[in-house]
Order: sequence, then structure tokens, then C-alpha cells
Amino acid sequence: MTLNRLILLVGLILLSSFAAQAQKVSVGFDRAIDFSKFKTYYWTKGVPAKNPDIDKRIIEMIDQQMTLKGLTRASNSGDIAISYHAAVMDTFDSATVARPGTWGPSAGSVEAAWRVVKGALIVEMKDSTNTSEVWRATATDTISNEPLKDPAKDIERVNKKLQKVVEKIFKYYPPKK
Repeated sequence: MTLNRLILLVGLILLSSFAAQAQKVSVGFDRAIDFSKFKTYYWTKGVPAKNPDIDKRIIEMIDQQMTLKGLTRASNSGDIAISYHAAVMDTFDSATVARPGTWGPSAGSVEAAWRVVKGALIVEMKDSTNTSEVWRATATDTISNEPLKDPAKDIERVNKKLQKVVEKIFKYYPPKK
């Protein structure tokens, strides 16, 4: 491998590590709501993950967090209606890497681009008495810097990231006023 290719490879690895940042989570809630009154919840329709195994894991993870927060899952009705919405987006990251021993924009550089798969998860809670939204969390994270072609491997690849994202989301429930 030539020195130029080695430096290019190292540059791409460094740049791709910046693309794999930690999850970004934002939470909004109705400040007028007393969340301690909520004891039960039930699931309503959202936008599930396309992979049924991932859909099942997301529901299990959210159920686990709700139980840890002291809420009980009900079958058709409860104090809170909960849903989630999942999305996967393909994007591209790119960088210009200078050739070794050169300097400046006209000295010679190489453009590099790579595919990045990002995921988004939204968890919504609505007061079942009036169907108004009382709490919402949105999380985004880089799933992979390479294509996900095999649905069976999707669950393996994203399971750890999903667990971290769901745990991070529920650090903000119940909200502190």
C-alpha cells in the first residue's frame, strides 16, 4: 500500500468516527401535567420499524422502561396511550483529504464520500382522557456506515444502539419540572 493510500485510509477512518457520534435525544412535555397520576398505559398505533423483529424489540424495551418507572401495561385502555415512530434514513458524508506533502486548495486533494445509515425513534405519550400529547421524546443516531441488506442481521446490528437510545430517552421520564 502506498503512503498516499495509507494516509487517505487513516483520514477516512478518523472522519467516519466523527460521524458515529452519540445519540441525540430531545424531550418535550406538558408542564401543567402531574405525571405521578399516571399508573397504567396501553399501546396505540404509530409507525413501526420495517423489520418485525426490531419492532418487537422496541416495544419490549419501552415496556421494560415503563415498568421500571412504575407503570403497568393494560390491554386496551389506561391512563396513557403510548406509541412509537421509527425511521431509517440513508445519507452521505464526504470529506476532502489533502495529499501528503501538499498544502492549499490547489495543491491536490482527494474527495471521499461514504454512505451513512441513520435512525430516528419518536416515543409519544397521550393522556387517554382527552388524547392530548403530554410527553414526547425524539432520538437520532447513526446505525451504520455501511449498507444493511440482510434483515436478520439488522436486529443484531442495532440492538445495542436501540437499548442505549431507549434507556437514554427514559432518563427524562417522568420529567422534572
